[in-house]
Amino acid sequence: RCDVSQKQNSADFGNRAVIGLKPGQSFTRASCCQPLPGQRIVGIVTENRGVVVHTIDCDSLIDYEDEIEPWLDLNWHEGRHAAVYPVSFDVTISNDAGVLGKVCTLIGEAQGNISDLEFINRNSDFYRLHIDIELRNIEQFHVVTTALEAEGQVASVQRLRQGDGAVHEGDSSLVNS
Repeated sequence: RCDVSQKQNSADFGNRAVIGLKPGQSFTRASCCQPLPGQRIVGIVTENRGVVVHTIDCDSLIDYEDEIEPWLDLNWHEGRHAAVYPVSFDVTISNDAGVLGKVCTLIGEAQGNISDLEFINRNSDFYRLHIDIELRNIEQFHVVTTALEAEGQVASVQRLRQGDGAVHEGDSSLVNS
């Protein structure tokens, strides 16, 4: 079973970020799939952590497939969300002057907030980075991903999900010539 992101009370987001919770019920975003507003979600009720919100296609949900009680049908509320939902990216860039600055600028221009950046691999040709970006919703995710893909010195962009490191539907990978 996956870890969870920071616990959030449903009242913390004005009109409630997640619809389908009981008043005052807290929820946490599952770190395994890092759900964003605009994605289809489901909640799993746990004794210790309250409601854990997963994307409907999260691989961790297989652990609950034979259980009926813990499942909650949830939806994100319509409208604008604050950029408080961290998403992890695996990004490979050319090892040239100014490329990392361009990447950071593109993320900022898309109104994403970089909350963490780690160099995973460095060599004479490329840098591989893990970048955590705080986003509002899945649309902003696509804007950031598209902007990074369009940059000629970005070799690949992948959304990281805990456990498998695989690229999932809706994510992208681009190798520029």
